[in-house]
Formats: sequence, C-alpha cells, structure tokens
Amino acid sequence: MKIFIVALGSLGDNVPLVNIGVELQKRGCDVTVLGCDWFKELICKAGLDFYSILSAEEAEKVSNNPDLWNRDKSFEVMANHVYGPTTWRVFDFIKEQYKPGNSIIIASLFIFGARFAHELLEIPLATMRISPFALWNVDKKQEDIFNYTLKSLLKGICSTKNVSYDLNNPYQWLYSPQKIIGLFPEWFAPKQSNWPAHIQLTDFPMLRTAQVDEASKDLIEFLDAGALPVIFTPGTGMRQSASFFQESLNVCLDLGIRGIFLTPYKDQIPNSLPQTIKHYKYLPLAGLLPRTSCIVYHGGIGTCAQALKAGVPHLVMPMAFDQFDNAARLKRLGVGDAVDKNEYNRKTVSEKAMKLLNSIKVKNSCAEIKEKFSDSDGVSATCDAIINSLK
Repeated sequence: MKIFIVALGSLGDNVPLVNIGVELQKRGCDVTVLGCDWFKELICKAGLDFYSILSAEEAEKVSNNPDLWNRDKSFEVMANHVYGPTTWRVFDFIKEQYKPGNSIIIASLFIFGARFAHELLEIPLATMRISPFALWNVDKKQEDIFNYTLKSLLKGICSTKNVSYDLNNPYQWLYSPQKIIGLFPEWFAPKQSNWPAHIQLTDFPMLRTAQVDEASKDLIEFLDAGALPVIFTPGTGMRQSASFFQESLNVCLDLGIRGIFLTPYKDQIPNSLPQTIKHYKYLPLAGLLPRTSCIVYHGGIGTCAQALKAGVPHLVMPMAFDQFDNAARLKRLGVGDAVDKNEYNRKTVSEKAMKLLNSIKVKNSCAEIKEKFSDSDGVSATCDAIINSLK
C-alpha cells in the first residue's frame, strides 16, 4: 500500500502525522511525507521518505508575519501563503507517484491538492484533525472567515485547471467524504450530534520519545539541582516572544521559582538569565514534563496532550488557531487556566500560576487525566481506522 501523508504547519502539526507514518511503515506500507523543508530532518530521521512542497524560505517569510498570531487574520495568512501555493505541488507529485487501487492519502484539513487528488484521481482520502477546533461545524464568525478566504483563493486556484469545488460551503467540502479522523479522545472533545457519520475519534497520537536521561548533561544537572521548574514556551513557530520571556523572567523572580525557557529563537530571550533559569532551543517534552511543576505555553494541541499525559497544570496564553478552544477545554477539565496575551504580565501570571501550583483540586484533576493515558494508544488506533476504512 502506497501512503501519502501531507503535513503542513508547526512542529506540533507535523509530529502526530509522522508518528502515524512510522506505524504504517511498520505495518508494511510504503510511506512518503509531503511537507516543509523545516521538518525534513525530523521526517527522514523517523525513516520516512520526504518530498518538499514548501521551502524553508517560504516558511520563514510566513513565520515572520505578525498576522500569523492574530486571531482573526491567521487563517488568511496560512491560506494565501501556505495552503494555496502548495496546491498543485501536492497534486502533481501524487499524480506521478500513486498506484491506482493501492494508494491512500492522509492529510490535514486545507490541503487543497489532496482533496483534488481524491476528486480527480479517485484516491481514498482521510482528513486528519489534530485538535477539535473547527471540526466540521464551526461558529458563524469562524465559518464566515473560512469561507470568505477559501472562495476567493479556490476560485483562482481552479481557474487554471478543469476542477471545481462546493461554492456554497468550501470549508466543509475540503473534508474527505470518506473518512475524517479526530486525533484526540472523546473525553477531551465529545462527538457532536450534527457531525457526519464518517467522523471517528481515536486518541492523541503520541509515541515514546527521548527521555530526560537521554538528554544533555547540562539539563540533567539543572533538573537535579533544585525544585521542579516551570516550563515557559510560546511555541516553536512564534518569533515575536521577547515580551513573553521578559515577563516570564519577572514571574520566576517574583515567585522564587526555577524556569526552563523553550524557543528556537535566542534573540527573544533576555540577555542575562539567573542560574535558576535555563534557555534551550528544543527539548523533547515527553521526558521533560514529568520533572516539572507546571507549563506556561500557547495552547498548541501537541504540547497540550504531552502535558495532560504528564499530569502537570497548564497556564495557556492563546494567540490564534486552535489555542483558544484548547484553553477552554483545559479549564473545563479542571487542569488549567488561561491568560489573555495582552494581559501577560508579572502580576497576572504570578497570581494565576500560584493558584494552579497550590490547588489540591487542580492537582487531583491532573492525576485523574493522567490515568486516562495508561492504556491509550492513539497511533495504533488511528492506523487501524485508516486502513480498515480506506483499503
């Protein structure tokens, strides 16, 4: 079986699909991941074939656009500069490489080339949603944002080819009419009565990754040197985070807590950090989180799932995409709180962090959720759903 996986977005968008690709390859499938050059090393190290559909230069330009982190403008940025330009790169590669009757496409939503390949080449397609945000039915404001942008963009894309789309609701048309898989459990986001029957929820698709004892000597020594630190990270794609880290430094100093600052962009970190705070460009969260007391972050679903599994409290500063929805679900589960990005300051964050760290109720809720991961295997369940429904 030839499997095409199309992964666009952040590290958190790519890792789940790469995990699924690794498992499918173990099952004897021939897997190729179509993605951004930024994640070529990640994909190739996992043992999967890689085909570039977005250059590092294109991705860099998008990541430097401040509107990427604007709640009302982020989708337009991604649609016009990522989803749209990659449409025929995806379609043409799949057209050249697919095996009629023995191929499957696995793609995130808004991968136009994958949807056209299903339509024109009759290749089975599974649409993956890594978070419950905007899964099929969305609120009126969000639907208007999606459809307004999509109608204009798809009109231009289709004008050069003999293809069409649903003019009334291109957002829902983009979903596979065969299979939609939610990569999260029902306890996190219960199925809705107005979802179509071909939507299936599996679980968070996480694999075991590097543990702390496989990490750097510097990190191990830091973790062993004192109380459990708090992780602060605005996400791997966030380039405008200098204020976030300055205020986070102030919080650590005010509360007398140790901190780990995570970002690939060193220029966003204050020039001088005390010995109680360490900056790292990247650390595998699976091994790190169990040795921390709390995580303060953007609310991306990948980090969210890892923190739920580790049983630590969440303080979320949502900015765009699914982050607001994830933050609301964490609050309902009793494992976290949220802070508006415009109110991310030492006073507000210190107060919210102390409440989370000192709350027995939050501690118990975190432990209850952590237990739900003891027998979960989202990767295997997702692969079963893909193969069983599309073969």
